[in-house]
Amino acid sequence: MGILKIIGIVLAIIMVAAAGVWLFSLSGSYAAETLKPDGAVTGKALIVYDPGLSGNTKNVASSMANDLKAKGYEVVLAGPKSSDASKLSGYSILMVGSPTYGGKPSGTINSYLEGLNLPENITVGVYSTGGTDNNDSNQFMADILKKSSVRVEVSEKFGSSADKVEYSNFVSQILT
Repeated sequence: MGILKIIGIVLAIIMVAAAGVWLFSLSGSYAAETLKPDGAVTGKALIVYDPGLSGNTKNVASSMANDLKAKGYEVVLAGPKSSDASKLSGYSILMVGSPTYGGKPSGTINSYLEGLNLPENITVGVYSTGGTDNNDSNQFMADILKKSSVRVEVSEKFGSSADKVEYSNFVSQILT
């Protein structure tokens, strides 16, 4: 087998793998799920997140959703391209989460935030996962919203060592 044939096969494998990763990350952008509390509903929250390649942003969103659910909230977890993510009426809380790529949020979250038209009286929080820079994607997201005169109540970066206590603290800050 010639060297060019081997290089061609390796490039084809890389392209197929890249397409698979792209399709996998895109699939989470359209997903949505509703969690209802066991008792009376005390409020409604929307958590929009890009799961990213590792899925960590989705794990954080799920943990926060379960915390809100335990506090009586009906929670919708939605990808930024889902139809649920654009229906903001009736929510008292909006949380937006993104993985960090080069110190910035994902392109889908960026586009989502830039196109937001928020109703009045909605509390907003943003969070990011991963990354190493101090000026991380959570601040980038907050800055996008501030340009639209949206007040971000909580902005947090969760590193790889973050745990459910930190996620619960984020939720508590949103609720106060």
